[in-house]
Amino acid sequence: MKVLMFLQRLFESRAFSAFLLLLFTLNAPAQEAEDRKSAIEVIRSGIPHDALFALEMTGEWGLAVGNYGLMLETNDGGGTWNTLPPLTNDALLGITQVGERTLIVGQNGLVISKTGDGEWRLLDSGLGARLLNVAMTEDGRAMTVGEFGLIARSRDYGETWEAISVEWSKFNDEGYEPHLYEVVLTSGGGAMVAGEFGLILHSRDDGDSWTAVAKGDESVFDIDLASDGSNSGYAVGQDGLLMRTADSGQSWDRLDAGTNANLLGVWSGESEVAIVGIRTLLRSADDGNTFSAAEDYAVIRTWYQGIDAGVTETKAGEEGFVRRQFVYIVGHEGSIAKILD
Repeated sequence: MKVLMFLQRLFESRAFSAFLLLLFTLNAPAQEAEDRKSAIEVIRSGIPHDALFALEMTGEWGLAVGNYGLMLETNDGGGTWNTLPPLTNDALLGITQVGERTLIVGQNGLVISKTGDGEWRLLDSGLGARLLNVAMTEDGRAMTVGEFGLIARSRDYGETWEAISVEWSKFNDEGYEPHLYEVVLTSGGGAMVAGEFGLILHSRDDGDSWTAVAKGDESVFDIDLASDGSNSGYAVGQDGLLMRTADSGQSWDRLDAGTNANLLGVWSGESEVAIVGIRTLLRSADDGNTFSAAEDYAVIRTWYQGIDAGVTETKAGEEGFVRRQFVYIVGHEGSIAKILD
């Protein structure tokens, strides 16, 4: 989980004590499950020490990755998940998939690549640091972010990498190197990275230069930009941080999430927004104007981090196929769950 990965940083911050309180209360007594409306359907659950940190879905294909090299794949839109042979004992923390190419990043500069039906390959990134997320475009651009301000880019689908130097003193008085949790790539050399100190940085030149489009006190853990051309998007983070953009991330307005929980993942589409975090699942059906919180027993005593939507196709007699989209979440104990309508 994004927060758990960096206890060494949180120990020095005011958020640490609040986070410990959340951890110790995860197993606190709660109202009986039958008194709460089910918000999710758990599809798969592992052992207590399992954890899934990232989820990527495209159509009926999906991949979830996590602790100790855990990799789970679906080819039926999320209905069933198969455990893939482990390639490493390191934690896998981020995924991106474009066309036939898939990249996974993780601890110790780990980069794993696959093209089409080929074999998974462990690449030598030369980066060494913990990599927390990765993004890629169809033309081969890729960017990864990680601990202590690491930003690195690739122009050959992740085969080779170069670290990008950032003058962090431009973005905080002490020149601290923030942990970076999210990266988003857009066309024309556009890029956004986000992390500690409420930072969201934007680049128009593939990372050669950066401008701060958001700053604050709470860490930003995840960003979701619409792919439908609407220019909308959402960012979530620490202490209930929730922001919305109407100009593809050039500016951000804060929304009231109605909670101070750590929000770890966000997905949006067709006027709907879903947010997951520690003991939290928030949903909106009106483009983020209002949110409702799930009271499901399976949500309020757990945590989820990765979130994405898969598509299933069902044969409908002579008329062809019926396509349905479902939003899935991954997190504690290697759990994969479907958000219910």
